[in-house]
Amino acid sequence: MKMKLNEAQRRLITKIAYMYYIEGFTQTDISKKLQIYRTTVGRMLVKARKYHIVKISIEGYDTTTFKLEEDLKNKYGLKNVIVVANQTSQSNDDKDKALGKAGIQYLTQIIKPGQIIGFSWGKVLRSMADQAKGKTTLNSTFVPLVGGPSAANAEYHVNGIVYDMARKFGGRNVFVDSGAVQESKYVRDSIMSSNYFRDVKSYWNNLDIAFVGIGGPLNGNTSRWRDLLTEDDISLLKDEHAIGDCCCTFYSREGKILKGDLLNRTIAISLEQLKNIKTTVGIARSFSKVASIDTLMKMKILNTLITDEETAQRLLTLK
Repeated sequence: MKMKLNEAQRRLITKIAYMYYIEGFTQTDISKKLQIYRTTVGRMLVKARKYHIVKISIEGYDTTTFKLEEDLKNKYGLKNVIVVANQTSQSNDDKDKALGKAGIQYLTQIIKPGQIIGFSWGKVLRSMADQAKGKTTLNSTFVPLVGGPSAANAEYHVNGIVYDMARKFGGRNVFVDSGAVQESKYVRDSIMSSNYFRDVKSYWNNLDIAFVGIGGPLNGNTSRWRDLLTEDDISLLKDEHAIGDCCCTFYSREGKILKGDLLNRTIAISLEQLKNIKTTVGIARSFSKVASIDTLMKMKILNTLITDEETAQRLLTLK
């Protein structure tokens, strides 16, 4: 008797079958691209036939998103892309939850024992932690990549995210006991040179995987930054035409990192450090973030993107 496949299993099996039968990749190519063992690829191809996913053509999954994934990979030179299909009448909360589900499925797929995994903070990353089921006793370490948000956004605090990830994956976590933006460079430097923070920075230098959100343009009514930034900060970002942020570092539409007083007061891993991590995953969606996502992908900071179908389609219309 065949066991029923869950959604994550069916998606992985179908994608492997698509890459093997339609795109012509070898099993070795697929194992490298998806960061899984070659023997796993072979077993998944057997299951693709066993569960009638593969006959003459691929059945049982809408492959429209796979074409979008390949187009985005080629456009930005990414290692991997996951595009989540949009459903009719989905609310924004539903879309964010679906993105979080895809994120945790991907982490569960690629994580290996003993690895160090970093997280920034935000709604979708919080959703990832909420939907995590994890693997047993991986002995992995989960680390904040930024300081915490304001009290108004406490539910998305990075310490809560890494704590829940460690608990569900059977690992350990590290905390950052300070806000993302400090009142002065002196205070920020004092924190980052303290004994406890030296351990955090050591983890930053040895990360295997990073999951980060991608922020869009500042919005005074809804932005998660409204309780962290001063009026001078906001004016400066507007003057510099900030289009978005990653790990609390703002950048312009031209891909210029906005340096100065705000960045000097910010507690976060640098974008340059993110470049050196083997697997760096940006997870974000919505039309308001299209320009920000497009710019960050062109900056070559990240090598993996998780987004939704409508955002992917809009990204592909940009030059």
